[in-house]
Amino acid sequence: MRIAAHHIEGTAEHRLSALLGTETEYEPACAWPDDCIVQWGHGIIPATPFFEAFPRGTFIRGEGPTIADAEIEAFAQYQSEFMCDHVWGRQHVRFGTYTNGSAWCRKCGGFRSKMFPPIVALGWWRKPLDRMEVDMLTSVETDTELNEIMDLKYPDDIAGRRKRARVLRMRFNLFGAEPADPVSKDPTNV
Repeated sequence: MRIAAHHIEGTAEHRLSALLGTETEYEPACAWPDDCIVQWGHGIIPATPFFEAFPRGTFIRGEGPTIADAEIEAFAQYQSEFMCDHVWGRQHVRFGTYTNGSAWCRKCGGFRSKMFPPIVALGWWRKPLDRMEVDMLTSVETDTELNEIMDLKYPDDIAGRRKRARVLRMRFNLFGAEPADPVSKDPTNV
């Protein structure tokens, strides 16, 4: 198990957590997997003790009267998911249908991201660009410094950013842009 950085003394995250007064001393007791990141604390409103675990591909949260109880609840959920012969689906009774590729197990209620390809609504792009999309397109096409920074920081997403820019350019060429808000464009209207 790997403990989240804001719980490890000496890290910048821990110093910030201490300044904010959110640091809670606790030592996890359950046998979490080696590649699982864990964190804990007290909720803001209401101040409910919680324990969160991030096993590969999912997220588990337990709550209880104490952080120890919250960890026990989260670990029981983890064990339930670990032992389950999953049947994945996009629908959840309380949360509706997920179209972003995430899935819920119909047996144990476990959650995983990227289980399915996302569902894309047909024709979503057949509309004028809104103001934010126009700004994004302008930035992508003219701000070379920002593009270089993004390429260095996120090298795995270079092709994706280029594709999104091409789609925005095609939409702009075919459908234009929504008219700017006349109230915000008038410099005398403050």
